[in-house]
Amino acid sequence: MLSVVLGVFSAMVVSSVWGESLLWVLFMSGVVVMSSSDGLVWKVGLSGELDYVSWGLSLLSVWVVFLAVLGSKTIKKTSSLRGTFMSLSMSLLGMFLLSFYVSDFMFFYLGFEGCLVPIFFMVLGWGYQPERSQAGIYMLFYTLFGSLPLFFLIMSLCSKSSGYMYAGSESKEVYFYIFLVGAFLVKFPMYSVHLWLLKAHVEAPVGGSMVLAGVMLKLGGYGLIRFLPLCPVKPVVLSEVIMCLSMWGAVLLSLSCLRQMDMKLLIASSSVVHMGLCIVGLLSLSDWGFKGAVLVMIGHGVCSSGLFYLANVVYERSHSRSMAVSKGLLTLMPSISLWWFVLLSVNMAAPPSLNLLGEVLLISTLVSWSSYLIGVVGLVSFFSAAYSLYLFSLSQHGVYLGSKSGFHSGCMLEYLVCVSHWAPLNAFIVCVAWLV
Repeated sequence: MLSVVLGVFSAMVVSSVWGESLLWVLFMSGVVVMSSSDGLVWKVGLSGELDYVSWGLSLLSVWVVFLAVLGSKTIKKTSSLRGTFMSLSMSLLGMFLLSFYVSDFMFFYLGFEGCLVPIFFMVLGWGYQPERSQAGIYMLFYTLFGSLPLFFLIMSLCSKSSGYMYAGSESKEVYFYIFLVGAFLVKFPMYSVHLWLLKAHVEAPVGGSMVLAGVMLKLGGYGLIRFLPLCPVKPVVLSEVIMCLSMWGAVLLSLSCLRQMDMKLLIASSSVVHMGLCIVGLLSLSDWGFKGAVLVMIGHGVCSSGLFYLANVVYERSHSRSMAVSKGLLTLMPSISLWWFVLLSVNMAAPPSLNLLGEVLLISTLVSWSSYLIGVVGLVSFFSAAYSLYLFSLSQHGVYLGSKSGFHSGCMLEYLVCVSHWAPLNAFIVCVAWLV
C-alpha cells in the first residue's frame, strides 16, 4: 500500500501528459485491489495498517479520482493548465490514500487537512462563477477552524507517555469528546455546519465536485470510525443532541431540496441528508450502524459523483444549471436520461444497490436505538424519494427553452463514465453479503 502512495506522488512528475497520468491511476487501482486479503483482515506494516474499511475507501478514492479525470474532458481540450489540474488531482489522491493507510494520528491529520489545498486551488482555478473565491474561503475557514482543536488534542495525546487514552474530570471528558468529534462532523458535514459544502459544490468544476462528494466527505466518517474508540466516556446527552440534530436536519434539508431549481445545489443538499443518517449510525455505537454507515458512504460516494457528472453533461450543452432552463432532456438526450433514471434510483436506495443494503442496516439501527425515530426516519426516506423524482421529472420532461442552440445526445466517453459509476453500485452488493 505504501507503494501506491509513493506512486501517486511520482505521478505528479509525469502529470503534464494526460494519458500517462490515467495509466498511473489504473495501475494504482490494480495494486490496491491486489493488496486486499481474502478475509479482509488487518494488514500491519512498518508505516500503517489496512482493514476492510480503509481498503474500501482507498479503492473508492482511486476509482472516483480516475472518473473525475475522465469526466474533465473540457479542461483537457480547452485549458492551458491541464498539467496543473492533473498534478492537483494526483496530489489529492495521494492525500486520500495517506489518510486511509497510516496508523499514526499526526500523519492522518496531515492527510486529513492536506486534501483541502488541492480542492481549494481547483475551485479557484477552474470554477464557474466569480463567487468561487468566497466558496473557497468558506471551505477553508469552516474545516480549518473545526479541526484546529483536534490538532492540539492529537499533540497532547502523542506527548503523553501513558498512551493515547485520556482520563480526567467529567468536564474535561466532555471537552475531549467535543474536540475529537467536532472536527469530523464539520468535514462530514453535519447539519448547521454544512454551508461550506453547498457553496463549494456550486462553484467547483466537475472534477472537484465529483471528488468532493465522492471521497472528501468520507474522511469525516472515517475519522469518527477511528477516533470514537479513543473516548473513555461518551457523553450520552451530547451524543443524543448531535443525533437528533442530524436527523431533523436531514428532514429540513430534504424539504429544501423540493424547492431547489439548481441541479448541483439539489445534489449537494442530498449528500448532507445521506451523511446525516451515517452520523447517527456511527454515534449509536452498534455493529449494524457501523456497517451500514460504511456501506452508505461507499455507495453514496459513487452515486453522487455520477449525479454531479450528469449535471455537468447538461451544463456543457445548455450553459445553465437551472432546471427551469435545462428541461425536456428526455426528447433531446434519451440515452443520457436512462442514466439519470438509474443513478437517481440508486440515490433513493432502490434495489439492487449498496445504498439499499446500507440504509436497511441504518434504519434498523435507528429504530432499535429509539422507537421515537420511526417517524423521522420515515420522513427522511419519503422525502429522499420525493426530491429524486422531482429532479428527474423536472429536468427530463417539459419543453426545452433554448431549442435553437446546438445539441448532441452524448459521446462514448460520457456513456463510459456513466456505466463506470452505475456498475459498481449494483455489482458489489453480492460481495458484501457477509456483512449481514
